[in-house]
Amino acid sequence: MVTPTRNVTSASSLERDLYQNLYGQHIVSDVVLKAVSSFMTDSDPNKPLMLSFHGSAGVGKNHVAKIIAKNIYEKGDQSKHFITFMSEHHFPLKDKVDMYSAQLKQQIHQHVSSFPRTMFVFDEMDKMNPQLVKALKPFLT
Repeated sequence: MVTPTRNVTSASSLERDLYQNLYGQHIVSDVVLKAVSSFMTDSDPNKPLMLSFHGSAGVGKNHVAKIIAKNIYEKGDQSKHFITFMSEHHFPLKDKVDMYSAQLKQQIHQHVSSFPRTMFVFDEMDKMNPQLVKALKPFLT
């Protein structure tokens, strides 16, 4: 069986990419390296890897996500297992939050059921409706 992930048991390529491509973000590099390496070496992950990056525009949150994807998926951020949600794009209507919530839960469940190492990126989560954030809780705890 061909696996869509790279072997990150020796996290040297991820470590190198983080340290060469992030400036002034050593804490992020350390935390990401530890979390991703641990997740990728877990033979039976029961939850998706969830990382939350905070900061103003331009500090590199999406850049870090792409570095991770490049190192764990053969197709990097073009992998079908690298899924990005943009709050204002994917969930624009406040009166549709119940529908969005149900769809989000279903989509995450489907992806994780078929491939436990799917990566979800929620861009501008600070602008996401709190009810949608609440819909993510079962996948976090």
